[in-house]
Amino acid sequence: MPITQTDGVMLLSMAKTVRQRQFVLALLATQHVERPLIPEVRFNLDAMTDANAVLDYRFDVVGIRKLGYYLGLPAVVVTENWSRALRDEAMCIVLGRMAFPTRLHGMSKTFGRSRSSICDVFLHTINLLYEIWGNLLYFNLRLVAKNIQR
Repeated sequence: MPITQTDGVMLLSMAKTVRQRQFVLALLATQHVERPLIPEVRFNLDAMTDANAVLDYRFDVVGIRKLGYYLGLPAVVVTENWSRALRDEAMCIVLGRMAFPTRLHGMSKTFGRSRSSICDVFLHTINLLYEIWGNLLYFNLRLVAKNIQR
């Protein structure tokens, strides 16, 4: 059972000698934080069949490529945190997230990226699309403000 931070502070306050404090600090330093594994996978849209692409992203492989190109996304999407993704991968991240509510952890197994990187690419791509096409979108702010408390 790992020692929590509050337990460590309590142990340090109870340590009376320098040797006891050093022992508690050494004990706390050896605590291991288990991190989620990021699989060694590279996303390859070419290896995906059209049937799987339609089930996962609601578009076939050629449709995903055309959609990213016609929407005006750059060939390489670079986020503010320097996460890089090809246009096809960024489109698949957005389409996969929009097609079905899924956790970022599940998507990390598909794309071979950390959850934070997938979130970063998703939000950056959505913001890019909004910058390009936001003037064509209609959002009824009064209706939302009226019904927000429902």
